[in-house]
Amino acid sequence: MAGRPSKPVQLLKIEGKSHRTKKELEHREKMEKALYTGTTFKESPAVKADPVAHKEFLRLKKLYKNIQFVDGLDEQMINRYCLLISQEQKLMESDDFLALHKTREMILKLEDRLFLNPVSRIKAIPKKPPEEEKESPMAQFLKRRAGG
Repeated sequence: MAGRPSKPVQLLKIEGKSHRTKKELEHREKMEKALYTGTTFKESPAVKADPVAHKEFLRLKKLYKNIQFVDGLDEQMINRYCLLISQEQKLMESDDFLALHKTREMILKLEDRLFLNPVSRIKAIPKKPPEEEKESPMAQFLKRRAGG
């Protein structure tokens, strides 16, 4: 998929500039709201046990508190990210950068494919609302003729 990732409707409204019609924005907003579970993400036992990962989780939870499109669906991704931060520190001490790079690459690809991160979910929303099917001019003519 070429181009930039789509911005959430809330951000488009804040910026006050968009080439989308009101109908398209309403449709996208409705579709975005359908993606929210209304649950918050929780810390996994593995993250709680790791002091560096736990500290990162608490930092992210504070940052994500007011962001609407990050919710319970993102729990695994956030926990994995926290564990990677901890792993990164350990690997920096052992100079094993290749292992860290390969692990992050695989995780990011998997998360994008499974729509496990907020940006990929926003990209999955259709840009335009479904168009209403219009009767062909011939069908309209035949309808008028039959009624008249």
